Amino acid sequence: MKELRKNMRMVGALVVAAFVALSGWFALTVFEQGSIWASNSYNTRLAATGAQRGDITDRDGTTLATTVDGERAYLADPTARRALAATVGDTAGMSGTGIEGYYSAQLLDISGSLAERLGALFNGTQRKGSSVKLTVDAQLTAYIASIFPQGYRGAVCVLNYKTGEVLAMVSKPDYDPYDAGGEGVEDTAYLNRCLQGLYTPGSVFKIVTLAAALEHDPNVVNQTFICSGEWEYEGGRIVCAGHTAHGTVDLETAFAKSCNVTFGKLAYQLGLQRLRETAEAMGFNENFKFGDFALYNSQFPTEVSGMSDLVWSGIGQGTVLVTPMHMAMITGAVANDGTMMCPWLVTRIATDSGTVTRSGAPQAWKQVLSPQSAQVIQQYMFEAVESGTATRAQIDGVRVCGKTGSAETSDDKSVETNSWYTGYIDDDAHPYAIAVVVEQGGAGSRLASELASDALAAAIRFVG
Repeated sequence: MKELRKNMRMVGALVVAAFVALSGWFALTVFEQGSIWASNSYNTRLAATGAQRGDITDRDGTTLATTVDGERAYLADPTARRALAATVGDTAGMSGTGIEGYYSAQLLDISGSLAERLGALFNGTQRKGSSVKLTVDAQLTAYIASIFPQGYRGAVCVLNYKTGEVLAMVSKPDYDPYDAGGEGVEDTAYLNRCLQGLYTPGSVFKIVTLAAALEHDPNVVNQTFICSGEWEYEGGRIVCAGHTAHGTVDLETAFAKSCNVTFGKLAYQLGLQRLRETAEAMGFNENFKFGDFALYNSQFPTEVSGMSDLVWSGIGQGTVLVTPMHMAMITGAVANDGTMMCPWLVTRIATDSGTVTRSGAPQAWKQVLSPQSAQVIQQYMFEAVESGTATRAQIDGVRVCGKTGSAETSDDKSVETNSWYTGYIDDDAHPYAIAVVVEQGGAGSRLASELASDALAAAIRFVG
């Protein structure tokens, strides 16, 4: 009998422990995922709140979404409306990243106070949900969408690298929120390529390889490399664009000219562990958790099968993948002396009565590289725009720093390379960083560089 009671107590204790563990897991999951569950378009409680959706506005107060006679209304201009669809979203739940879905609970005031509910009941008025003010600039976003190369797909992200504010997200192809879910809409139009597009970075990744070299051996700036246009190593060969022989070059010239041979050798010199450490310090293989949106994980290999995998990773090929938003964050960190800011999209949420329930504010993610290394990369990126591969990114009267990239997307070169550019304005009055990818835009990054130049110039005009 004593043994039976003992066993019963043990079973009871295990049941209690399991219950406590399950409760703890549930509480943690609700804390981390609750807002996402609440904003899911399949949440029937959203439609039963009886509240009218609140407004969504841009940084200047321009109304991006409102409710008129019970129907959701968006910008009248179709170009602007489509350009902002990736950011604003739609009420059909087609966008996985839009504010309409991500902040449905707030827009519909699903957690409104009892006093507000009773007040609306007694007054016979319909409650209105909270308003959401964004960091984006509608004019800038619409302009970038209007100059995006016709017939191409891709993405453009513009950030304030001092504050982390997202100023523009353009994803192509786009869609009209009035026709969300319509038969004529291309499925990939609902993919926000800024946040969800994982691309081979090509030579824009040389920023990371350069950072790894500087962080582990600052004297590498005094090293010279010999480029004959190609480098045959055990197990493979790496070539520079057009088989251009750059000759004997220092690291700055190799970066400005985007010398594959030099950066392949540099990756081999560093080794996988050092290269991976720097890549991960800058956010690769990181499960980013930002309050305003979900960002897909950029990827860097944790192991390689041989030398070929290592050297190709050093020039941003192989299995290396990055989102345009993350690339803009990396560039912003270089511009910000090594500090990477958390990107954010919502600057204020306020109830219909005017009570501010949330205020956005700049927040540093972490110091991803030393200020000394960052300053060297800043100079190299300036030289790339002044006299290297990124001269098309120049803006008259503005100090621009950047890096181009041509990313191979097929083993046999049967598909045009993706055209990349990432850079920033070196000016505290206009601290804007950008990442551009034009799918199958071709080698040389002309399309991406010219688009970036126009977009950053527009940011100065529209944002100030």
